[in-house]
Amino acid sequence: MLHSLKITQVFFLAMIKYFYAPLYGVAIGMGFWENYFSLITGGTLAFTIYYYFSELVIIYSRHLSPQLVRIVPVSWQRAAKRRKVKRRIKRRKRRKFTWRTKFVVKLRRGYGMWGIILLTPVLLSLPIGAFLLRKYYRQDKKSFPLMISSIVVEGFILCVVYWSAAKL
Repeated sequence: MLHSLKITQVFFLAMIKYFYAPLYGVAIGMGFWENYFSLITGGTLAFTIYYYFSELVIIYSRHLSPQLVRIVPVSWQRAAKRRKVKRRIKRRKRRKFTWRTKFVVKLRRGYGMWGIILLTPVLLSLPIGAFLLRKYYRQDKKSFPLMISSIVVEGFILCVVYWSAAKL
């Protein structure tokens, strides 16, 4: 396989599945430093995109609803209201908290910003971590650089672990 193609594959895999990208790099026979640098550049770029895109999602979810009512046809609005009523009835019957929501609440209350920063590259995914960090810790100026440094450090740890496991 071409060398630049391997780097590109690990780069794009790191943008989507950060935890598995160094394992894939080891599996296709990349060198340690090539694997590491393509991992951190892909992860850092992806986190930056997700972080700033989540701000747009948050803003548009607040302010776009009234504008959509004027554009959307009346038949679609009626169908949306019917679906909304069905969802409301269905939500009354289901549990209030799932294990995911409990985990996010416990993570935020118990560990705060540091929990989100440390668990995002490994346990949570980059889009979810970026959205949570932007939503809850937007005002903290240290949150973005700390997340980038967490991506770099945890990427190094993942590469070392996968590389040493592959050499055994």
